[in-house]
Amino acid sequence: MENAFELDTVLDIEKWEKLQDKIASATHLAILLVDYRGVPVTRHSQVKPFCHLARTDPQMSKYCEKCDARGGLEAARTYRPFIYRCHFDIIDMAIPITVEGRYVGAIMAGEIMLNHDQDDLEQVLDLKNLPEVAAFKSEHYQLLENYPQVSLNDLKLTADMLEELSEYIVSEAIKKDFLAMSYNKTLRFSKKSAGNQQDSEQHDSLFLNDTLRYSLLKKRLQDSGIYLAENKLLQPAIDAIFTNKDQHLDLHTLAKLVNVSPNYLSRLLRREFGEPFSQIYAKLKIYWAQELLLTTDLSVNAISDTLGFLEPSYFIRSFKKVAHMTPLKWRQQKKD
Repeated sequence: MENAFELDTVLDIEKWEKLQDKIASATHLAILLVDYRGVPVTRHSQVKPFCHLARTDPQMSKYCEKCDARGGLEAARTYRPFIYRCHFDIIDMAIPITVEGRYVGAIMAGEIMLNHDQDDLEQVLDLKNLPEVAAFKSEHYQLLENYPQVSLNDLKLTADMLEELSEYIVSEAIKKDFLAMSYNKTLRFSKKSAGNQQDSEQHDSLFLNDTLRYSLLKKRLQDSGIYLAENKLLQPAIDAIFTNKDQHLDLHTLAKLVNVSPNYLSRLLRREFGEPFSQIYAKLKIYWAQELLLTTDLSVNAISDTLGFLEPSYFIRSFKKVAHMTPLKWRQQKKD
């Protein structure tokens, strides 16, 4: 997606807020969605009385948004949920929402207290020396006494769940962008349609292939054949994939190259490409096979060996799943 990404143009806000309300009720957390500036995109679910007063106060609300922005940016920097203390010593957390490596917003949750070791968490905005902040907290301190208390471990489990929701938001954004692009292109095909049904089907096939390549490589594959990752952490792993086309590298092998766990690497790769690693890897193999079919005279068996397939029959089946025809037929069609 090359255009500016706005959360409120992708999400059905009304439906999201209903889901947000149910999650907040079940977890006893206050939840809202904010953009990259820390400005709320949704209404505040389960907002606690003290925080409601602060967020509706003209001066205090600016500090709340600044905390949201800083928490979200730290989460985006680490690509992980970030649990912290706000300027009122209330516990909040930010779960980043990123699209193609760009931080676009966050799920903010919290307005709780820890049952122990609360002061060990980082305070993203220290305003205890500001008279107006101290006065506001002192005036409404009794409201803070009623805030729920949880363990840090339970809060981390909730953060993991919300992180899955964040990935869902990203996948929906990519899907909508893909469908919009497909719809616009199809409209142009419809206006130009003057040939027979066979020509139309061939145009559709070529369009789907071009669209697949756009989604697959996101226009970041250079003429040199080097793919430039949006998330720079992934570059060593992606370089290994592109350098060793004759092998099938698993997540455990790739995770060692970037010093993260296989599960975490899997999530990062999904954010990078918009689909699971296993699917994108399979499509990359077919993409490389198509290049070899077009630019060399290698036989199908030789291409299968070059790309590390154990059996040519398996390569042919894999090719047909993506291209909807055999490698030989695909080559002949391209040359005709």
